[in-house]
Amino acid sequence: MAFRCARASLILFIVSLACGPISWAEISPVKYIDISPSVVMAENPNGSNLTCIALDDGLVFVDTGLVTDIAADFRSAMEQRFERPAKYLILTHGHIDHIFAMAAFSDVEVVAASSEQPLFENQIAIEWNDENAAVYSRIFPSFADAVETAKPFLPTVWVDGERTFGSGDSLAVFATTGGHTTGSSYVWFPSEGVLVSGDLVQVDKYPYFGDKTNDLDLWIKALKSWEDMEPKAICPGHGHAVDKTYLRQEWEYFEALIAALGKLKANEVPIEKAVVDESLPTAYWPDQPEPRWWKYCIALCYNPLVSLSSGFARRATP
Repeated sequence: MAFRCARASLILFIVSLACGPISWAEISPVKYIDISPSVVMAENPNGSNLTCIALDDGLVFVDTGLVTDIAADFRSAMEQRFERPAKYLILTHGHIDHIFAMAAFSDVEVVAASSEQPLFENQIAIEWNDENAAVYSRIFPSFADAVETAKPFLPTVWVDGERTFGSGDSLAVFATTGGHTTGSSYVWFPSEGVLVSGDLVQVDKYPYFGDKTNDLDLWIKALKSWEDMEPKAICPGHGHAVDKTYLRQEWEYFEALIAALGKLKANEVPIEKAVVDESLPTAYWPDQPEPRWWKYCIALCYNPLVSLSSGFARRATP
């Protein structure tokens, strides 16, 4: 781990000598995508996406990703583009890949669902020693470098249910649905038909539903309610922006998974066999290597009391 951090720092130092000052955005594959006239998404394959919504009275950012410099670069670029300052940071939930770069927004109000406070407290209390950082580095290659500048902190504004930001046509709505986590939330920008979903939408990848507070029924309910809102574009927690047709693929998969697991449980199929049973629905995402945590997610749905210490769970988690 120490070698890896030192090597990354050395590479940055060498490049800076050759090219002058550099930013993480210049050496990372983060792409700024225009979603609508007032919404830009930073599509980030190494951590969560970041989204900026330009309201008349300031900028609303949603989620931060992992690397503070990437978040800071995105903030600076959006403030220059829209010629107004950052006013709020909204966090869709408390998972570390969505909040680790909060230091880039330490001077603005930070908003999250009050029901998510225990998860935020848990995540922020983690000691990021080499061992813990190595676990996350298996999923996010830049995590070891992100630790160097990460200074996550508790949100400053806790919201029960719903809150609006801005006014008139320049209005963004923050609301909590639960599903991915207890306090999973989204942001709706009705004037331009843009919905920022957090991890309730994860595009073209295995969806993660392994949080202990995950509730697939609430997740499905949220997806169906969003389809009724007729969004023109959805900015997901991970992956590229999609339209509302993607929502149906997701909820139909979850409904089929719940039905299949229900039948297996009724037949008293052991959990070790249930997680690999042929009756489980086929993927709606492109073919790709199965993540280590996938079987644990299914096991958690099959038996909510499953422990991370169980044998197959150890193999399935990051």
